[in-house]
Formats: sequence, structure tokens, C-alpha cells
Amino acid sequence: MKHLVTAAAIAIGLWASAVSSAEQTTRVAVSELSCPSCVYIASAAMREVPSVDIEGFTEGESWSEGTFVVTYDDEIATPEMIAEAVRGYGYPASVVTESGS
Repeated sequence: MKHLVTAAAIAIGLWASAVSSAEQTTRVAVSELSCPSCVYIASAAMREVPSVDIEGFTEGESWSEGTFVVTYDDEIATPEMIAEAVRGYGYPASVVTESGS
């Protein structure tokens, strides 16, 4: 009986942690992307952050800007961690905040 109660407690704990974490999506704007290699380097920097996947890239109004759409596990990473990883390679990067309409 003691083992059954312990197993049930562990199962509930695992279920609760699975429920509290969720895949999130954010957009990260990056500038000074002067060549295709720059886009590759910026995306590689983002993928170095655990749980990050790149879903897409949109070129900006300027030829050297772009916005990445990324997903991440909110228990492992934050949008600011993703942007900071890109800045660590020398590219200006910021999290795009949605404006309400």
C-alpha cells in the first residue's frame, strides 16, 4: 500500500509539472543581417537555447533586418534568453511585443 501511495504521488507530481509547462511562441527582431550567413548565425544562436525551435523568418523593411518566429518551453527558456543569445553573437536583437488592437 505504501508503494501504491508513493507511486500515485509521483504520478500526480509529473502530471502537474507537465500541465504547468507549455510551448510558447514569440517573435525576435534581429538587425545587421547583412548576408545569408548572418541569418544562419542568428538562427543557430537561438537554437543554442534549450527547447527553442525556429518556426519561420520574415525579412524586414530594411534589407538587413528580419523577424524570427520561435517556439520554446516556458519552463526552460524565456524570450529574453533567446534575444540575448543572438546579441551574444554581436547582432542587435529584441523581443517583439504585440500591440493591442
